[in-house]
Amino acid sequence: MIGAVDIGGTKLLAAVAAGPDAELEALVRRPTPSANPLGTILTMLDEARRGRPLEAVCVAVPGPFDRSGARLLNPPNLPPAWHDLDLGHGLGEPLGCPVLAENDANCAALAEARRGAAAGLETVVYLTVSTGVGTGMVAHERLLTGRQDTEGGHQVVWPPWLGGPACHCGGAGCLETLVSGLAIERRFGRRPEDLDDPEAWADVGRWLGVGVVNAIALHDPDAVVLGGGVCAAAARFWPSLLATVETLLHLQPAPLITLAALGEERNLYGALALAT
Repeated sequence: MIGAVDIGGTKLLAAVAAGPDAELEALVRRPTPSANPLGTILTMLDEARRGRPLEAVCVAVPGPFDRSGARLLNPPNLPPAWHDLDLGHGLGEPLGCPVLAENDANCAALAEARRGAAAGLETVVYLTVSTGVGTGMVAHERLLTGRQDTEGGHQVVWPPWLGGPACHCGGAGCLETLVSGLAIERRFGRRPEDLDDPEAWADVGRWLGVGVVNAIALHDPDAVVLGGGVCAAAARFWPSLLATVETLLHLQPAPLITLAALGEERNLYGALALAT
């Protein structure tokens, strides 16, 4: 059995599967704790595996992180107890198996490219729009990673000298400051699930459209897939997103632009693929 874990800003998910291409079993969900993160994850995996040994544990993590050591560094949307967290040792030693970690947006991209909305396509850019904004890219069912990791949520779309809002990353005008769940609440005074202002959602769609156009300009993918909690309100911002792409994209044909298909389990499915 392979264990899969998804570490999110508000919730943790854990499950097991018979192999990297198998279906998930025994999904366990918990709110993201502010203390004892390793103990919480181990308890969740114990509940999911039901006494069965694990060959590996694959974890979808927020950035920044150390891929080689499966260690979280200082993820800005997680409490301090999660910072400098050694998943490789803290999970691997008690479970007696290797631990593999990958950025959560990369995991989602891998899952949607292999078995989700972009299955069968060669190049896929994925944007997760949730507590924060992350990006991942897959070519021929393999992740494309750079020196550390992509940070598409921190592409600057509204420069600070033009008044772009400050970002927790230390910069200003990042895409994340305009479209993430936290940004929507800060900008419009309501959480995304409670926001019903059409103009506010149109503005979110326009900024997301800019991010999509940038992804197309840089990567010319076969598909751009959007997922994450904010996309539960896609019907509210999708028209302005597509209108923005139509207005700004000129030199390349628009690829498939679509919503993710795998639901909240996509990061777990992508994490499983790390075991191949």
